[in-house]
Amino acid sequence: MPSVDGTPYEIDDALIAKIAAIGDRVATMRSTGALSPDVLGRLRRFFKIKNIYNSNAIEGNQLNVGETRLVVEQGLTLTGKPLKDQAEAKNLSAAIDFLEQLAADPDRPITEADLRQLHYLVLKDIRDADAGQYRSVPVEISGSVYKPPPPESVPSQMSEYGRWLADASAPGGEPSIENPIVLAAAAHTWFVTIHPFVDGNGRVARLILNLILMRYGYPIAVITKADRSRYYDSLAISQSSDLTAVAALISECVDESLEEYEAAVHEHREQLEWAQSIAAQFQQTARTRAENEYEVWRNAMELLKSIFKQTADLIDATAQLAEVWFTDFGQLELEKYLALKSNASAKRTWFFRVDFRSGEKAARYLFFFGSPSYPLRGRSDVTLHIAREEPAGSFNYERLEFLSAPNVPSLVEIGYEAKREEFVTHKKSGAISEAKVDKVCRDFFAEVIQNHFS
Repeated sequence: MPSVDGTPYEIDDALIAKIAAIGDRVATMRSTGALSPDVLGRLRRFFKIKNIYNSNAIEGNQLNVGETRLVVEQGLTLTGKPLKDQAEAKNLSAAIDFLEQLAADPDRPITEADLRQLHYLVLKDIRDADAGQYRSVPVEISGSVYKPPPPESVPSQMSEYGRWLADASAPGGEPSIENPIVLAAAAHTWFVTIHPFVDGNGRVARLILNLILMRYGYPIAVITKADRSRYYDSLAISQSSDLTAVAALISECVDESLEEYEAAVHEHREQLEWAQSIAAQFQQTARTRAENEYEVWRNAMELLKSIFKQTADLIDATAQLAEVWFTDFGQLELEKYLALKSNASAKRTWFFRVDFRSGEKAARYLFFFGSPSYPLRGRSDVTLHIAREEPAGSFNYERLEFLSAPNVPSLVEIGYEAKREEFVTHKKSGAISEAKVDKVCRDFFAEVIQNHFS
């Protein structure tokens, strides 16, 4: 894998090609004026609340989108909501305003002082003694086995990082991989790895990520609350110096922002209301019915996930020379369910992943939600598609139904027919059948192990 010049990271070639295609799309939009600085600035303002809400929610903030808007735009103090959460919303708004100033002058190098100022704005009136100050104590990252460097090494590591960032954040620089998404992913991940502050590192890292994108004329990337599990999983993978998973997630976020921007330009809208969703098209009675259908479907999917996890854990515990592990990415949100049910697009719908490894052989299977394929239309509103990492280690996933390799499992899609209360499967051969979920699970694991490791 090629390295990202001046950083500890490498990235897979296959992903670089995909990211380059996004760069070509951005260049085309910029050449036609669709992504002019004026348009970018105007649309970023409409994304501001979404950005604040999700970045804070990833860290546990309890405000919803509407409450975040009231606190930030109207300066209200909400009764019954933690004052700390409201201060976090106001602070991140101020930090984004400062970020806009930094982005406006791409010729000026970003310095360590700028990063300290961003951190100060994020933590002021919450932890004043720590705001803008590098930590002087050891820290741990909740839920992670990774140990950040000791406090005495933070200044030297930040100095090295700062020198690289000064070049990477200036479009006139010459990194070996010039794509802004790769640079943004490296800047974000390297900062998180150093973990220079006692608190607020994640928020500042996501600000740095978007600062890089903004300086290169890209739309911002909003990592959402729904992406939280996948986001942390990708950061854990990056601890081995593999930037591919982080960059893949960021590229998807940028791609989603581009779609929003393109829609706004095409429709000549002066305002982009993120809160408007596919659910607004439903009358209240229809929405209530849809919510009830969603709950039935969601419970069925949770049952399926629990059986796959139990099976993976059981095989891992009993296999002496192999490993199987299960990664949960959370449930599909109602709004995305409604979008997929209406055959609209919904980004980043990962459900869970199963990894297999025995010696030098490895396989990684991703289960994600989508609209049903033609064979399952009318039988399931939203289905679970299966993809495999191709090639191994690339974090590039291809749906099984499109793979021609001889070791591809026969199962390519799973749906749930609520009226009959049964799961329905779609095989690579085109066959459709009803089956008990435990049998579906056993057959899938048996095929994978036989195809890859026998």
